[in-house]
Amino acid sequence: MKMLKIFFALSLIFVLSNSCQKRDLQATIDEVILSQQDTQTEEVLSDVDLIVDEAVTQNATLLKAGTTGSSPYLTSCAIITLNTKVSPQVLTIDFGTSCTGNDGKVRSGKIIVTSVAFNSFPSVRNKTFDTYIVDGKKIEGTVTKTIQKDNVNNIRTATIQEDITINLPNNEGTAHRVANLTRQYLLNSLGVQDDNQVKTFGTVEFTRVTGIKVTKTVTSGNPLVYSASCHHMISGVVSITTSTGHIWSVDFGNGECDNMAILTINGKSKEITIR
Repeated sequence: MKMLKIFFALSLIFVLSNSCQKRDLQATIDEVILSQQDTQTEEVLSDVDLIVDEAVTQNATLLKAGTTGSSPYLTSCAIITLNTKVSPQVLTIDFGTSCTGNDGKVRSGKIIVTSVAFNSFPSVRNKTFDTYIVDGKKIEGTVTKTIQKDNVNNIRTATIQEDITINLPNNEGTAHRVANLTRQYLLNSLGVQDDNQVKTFGTVEFTRVTGIKVTKTVTSGNPLVYSASCHHMISGVVSITTSTGHIWSVDFGNGECDNMAILTINGKSKEITIR
């Protein structure tokens, strides 16, 4: 009987220990998935910003986007139109039912942008989406951006308010993003779009379909840097807390072009892949 009690006690300890390990593993999986989903959304919206800038630049002739060979995004299957006979003016980028960009991403649907004036600053641009899908991610909602231009340093700085819903592929569900951000657009070499970068800092609330709310903070001292040539975040640190009490950070490195990041939680770090 004594041996039976000892065996039962050891079995209970093993079950409880194994249960805790499973919970710890699930927490790590959740944090990886949340970090991946949030970063995918951040990269898609940075893409949209650079695509619109590219379309504004190319729109002088109102021709197909493929007329500019150095374009890092747009190809001849994307049709750009600008209606200047209304106020505000309306810029439409139509990707049709399937359009592969120079970045290799497949897009469909439309990005629609309105502005009183696209090429004078300060400029206010309002973005909406009409069945816009990129690599299986459907984007809905609104983005309002107010742009200031520094001609001396060739930098544009924008304050941005986002209210976006992203429908994720592979049955990962729908997430909602509300953001108040500052973005700096470093145009670097004049006339060369491939070396453009976007620096982003501010706060984001990202709510998963499960109802878990993620609050993300990026400081101006360590902003997210998105590379036009790489099409990924290449540096910056994100601090994240959730409505369930989890806290972690994601570090995107020091400038190397890849789709990797370091997730750190409770002093332990793990390399993750941003899909």
